[in-house]
Amino acid sequence: MLTNVTPAAAHGFGQRYDLPLPLSLYLSGAAAAVVFSFVIVGLFVRSAPPTHAHSRVDLFDYRPGRALAAFGVPLKLSALVLFAAMLLAGFLGDQNPYRNLAPTLVWIIAWVGLAYVSAFVGDIWPLINPWRTVFDAAETVYRHICGRNLALDKTYPHALGIWPAVLLLLAFSWTELVYPTPAVPSHIASFALGYSVLTWAGMFLFGSETWLRHGELFTVVFGTFARLAPTEIRTARPKPQFLLRRFGTGLTGREQVSPSMMAFVLLLLSSVLYDGLIATPEWSVAEFAIIARLSDVVELGSVALRSIGLVGFWLLFLSAYWMVSIVMSAVTERHFSSRQIAQTFALTLIPIALGYHLAHYLVYFLVQGQYIIPLLSDPFGYGWNLFGTASYRPDIAIVGARFAWYTAVAAVLLGHIAAVYLAHVQAMQIFAARKLALASQIPLTALMVVYTCFSLSILAEPIVERSRPSAQPTAVAENMVAIPADAVLPDQDSGRLQVIGPGKFARAKLIYRLLGSAFHDGTKMTAADLLYPYIFAYRWGTRGDGRETHYDQSIDTATAPIRRELAGLRVVGSETASKSIRVGDVDFLREVFTIEVYTTSAPTSPEREAVPAPPWSTLPWHLLVLMEEAVSGNWAAFSQTEATRRGVEWLDLVRSQALNARFAALTESFERDGFRPEALRPLVGVDEARRRWAALTAFYKANGHFLVTNGPYQLKSWSQDSAVLSAFRDLSYPLGVGSYDSYAIPRRGFITAVDSTDDGVRLSGDVEMIDKFQRRYRLKRVPLSSIPPDVLKRMPPECRFVVVDDQKRVVLAGAAPLGESSSFQFDFKNRLPVGRYTMFAAITLNGNVMNADIRQIPIVVSSN
Repeated sequence: MLTNVTPAAAHGFGQRYDLPLPLSLYLSGAAAAVVFSFVIVGLFVRSAPPTHAHSRVDLFDYRPGRALAAFGVPLKLSALVLFAAMLLAGFLGDQNPYRNLAPTLVWIIAWVGLAYVSAFVGDIWPLINPWRTVFDAAETVYRHICGRNLALDKTYPHALGIWPAVLLLLAFSWTELVYPTPAVPSHIASFALGYSVLTWAGMFLFGSETWLRHGELFTVVFGTFARLAPTEIRTARPKPQFLLRRFGTGLTGREQVSPSMMAFVLLLLSSVLYDGLIATPEWSVAEFAIIARLSDVVELGSVALRSIGLVGFWLLFLSAYWMVSIVMSAVTERHFSSRQIAQTFALTLIPIALGYHLAHYLVYFLVQGQYIIPLLSDPFGYGWNLFGTASYRPDIAIVGARFAWYTAVAAVLLGHIAAVYLAHVQAMQIFAARKLALASQIPLTALMVVYTCFSLSILAEPIVERSRPSAQPTAVAENMVAIPADAVLPDQDSGRLQVIGPGKFARAKLIYRLLGSAFHDGTKMTAADLLYPYIFAYRWGTRGDGRETHYDQSIDTATAPIRRELAGLRVVGSETASKSIRVGDVDFLREVFTIEVYTTSAPTSPEREAVPAPPWSTLPWHLLVLMEEAVSGNWAAFSQTEATRRGVEWLDLVRSQALNARFAALTESFERDGFRPEALRPLVGVDEARRRWAALTAFYKANGHFLVTNGPYQLKSWSQDSAVLSAFRDLSYPLGVGSYDSYAIPRRGFITAVDSTDDGVRLSGDVEMIDKFQRRYRLKRVPLSSIPPDVLKRMPPECRFVVVDDQKRVVLAGAAPLGESSSFQFDFKNRLPVGRYTMFAAITLNGNVMNADIRQIPIVVSSN
């Protein structure tokens, strides 16, 4: 419940990562690098490369190129089969996104992976586009039968440009970032089917090639990224060509893109950054404030607000770029209008968009993309193993927070530097005077500096923040703070939540953003689950007149800090934050609760303030209520001490058959009555209570016990001397598959050598490493000196020690990190008086001290 709270790892990566330098230095350094690149390019790039200096080497003229061409038809057919499998899996398969092909194939492999292939290899989408394959096949058959084209080949309105693709990208971004359930397989299949009808209708009206160039979203997106690629595929008759060219050649030229293409590029740029923005605590606070402020005027939900934000963020980027274009036109003596400038330089922003894409999604692609391996063998989640890969277990630790941060910095920085170079090349091509070309780039470079700092600030939020508890405080106010009149506090006697009223103050205010998760019985966490532990602490931890049956000394002792320091609680609200597939803590559909906690302790730090009263419980409210009923009825007691005093059994939700029989009858009765305690009636309705009790009853019938939690493991079976735990898979859980290996398979360290030094010792040792193969593993001892540094950083060993004197008194204790020589160094000079001592030491990994190998080491301190 609320006892023994310690800071837990941040959800984003399951590990803490502190920057070696302050974030401000990274921002200023990145900005300086962009400016410096502008200076270097301006000094040394004095003319634009000739536009005809590429595309001279046709890979199809060489044997390796012709070998690649032979894979064209198999790739086309494979893509078509995968598309059909995705539709069928979405409609007919298991709706758990982890066990269904559709989410991983669409959001990771296609949307993220093909973008990287297009940018760094070439545009293969026209070859594998399933909509094109189907329509071209249908048109070929129709032409063979009827002697004419299937398409009507109507004239495409020139004014439309690629606006259909722009609107579809906006809709796609909305689905990814705003729509509440973007990873539900049936929803993905429905969207894909609707998009298919729209695409084929466009091809039927205007012809395949025309609609692909203007209205087929993925052709336009991947084709835009492919302008950066070192290859160009030409399918024009009489002979297809696969041409080599310089990186970025397709982004420069004298032609101006259409206004719709300019808008398209800015939408690509803004939507990726918007994805990062809505994941920040600042956005959540602002979102709740806006919704609360407008609640008296209009019912504005999170989806509506984020929809407005998506469009507004795009318009903000467009406005900023347009203003810079106006300045560029002015400083170049208006040789070109601001509109011409904007359309001429729009494509040079593509490297920035690609950099943002890499910064946001590369880690997700590397981690979550591994799920395609087992899903190919079992695309429907039916337990198949078509290709023998169904048992493959993704390694979510393949990359960590350090890699994510430095990759993000490098991607954003290199994207902006590439954009600076390409913009300069473009300016050299359109301006006759070099002076004007340089002048035109100053405003654009300034905009890129702003983009750089803004994007890195957003990226830094989930990666470099300090570790916080799972229910993490995001703010600590200074001095005295007013407690809102609608805040509540449990009554000392009954535990019932009482409204505090006006005129009350606290020393500290903490704002918790709590990621909810499912319980083992299938129920979802609500505000009632978060508040009832406070009620429980007051009901059972406070001794009152005639309340001995509702008091337990152990609960009193454990919850005393809560009752001593808690001044008020306020549930601000909850939001459903929709995300595409994410690293580690995978969020397809999650609920984030925002709760204000007011305390009487002086504010020091978020970590210190979080300890006394965090809003969190591992048990659902209905299980706590069931336990209370058992103790109130004198069937059992919460603590062993109280059980002995009362002469009843110690409360056991698993092994006591007598208690389980009583619990089963009680849950059925509570289900009929829709029972919920008086304190929860403002928060829980009768129907919700009935669903809770029905779920608990069903859980007992299926598992034979009542131990329901929201932990990563569920009790499966047990005996007198053993227990079997099964992994609890739920997509709302903060940490993802594989995150708990350090707990399920605790590893040990062993001291293998002790070397005496002057007034100290040096310890060397081995640690256990895990060899995994599918679901099997083997522990092996490995010397610390042979483990690569990057592996040690993911599981840093430490040596915990205690030093006692000849009277067996503890005189020194602590923990030492691994030294540079892969050993632990201890220098006791000036730390201990001269004399003889005994040191007890053990090497630990990931904080595991279970069954520790403790070494007893005599030490002598001869000088001081």
